[in-house]
Amino acid sequence: MPTDQENIAELQRQVRRQGELIDALYRHLGLGLLDTTDPTGTPADVTEALRAGDTIGAIKLWRQHTGVGLKEAKDAVEALARTL
Repeated sequence: MPTDQENIAELQRQVRRQGELIDALYRHLGLGLLDTTDPTGTPADVTEALRAGDTIGAIKLWRQHTGVGLKEAKDAVEALARTL
């Protein structure tokens, strides 16, 4: 039986996938991407915070969007920062 964390992770994957499908629909209709994510699927406000040099703010935003713990958010944001 899946744990609560596994269930949450699966729901997060499903939500991300739905966002990707909505973005694809918007592109198909010629409307571009939704303003909530950048082309990588990262929430736009997280990317903006990182570009502004606000790593702590980006981590907080990542946690709000994903519901992950502090360590997971920090690791994810630091990995993202290396790609910018």
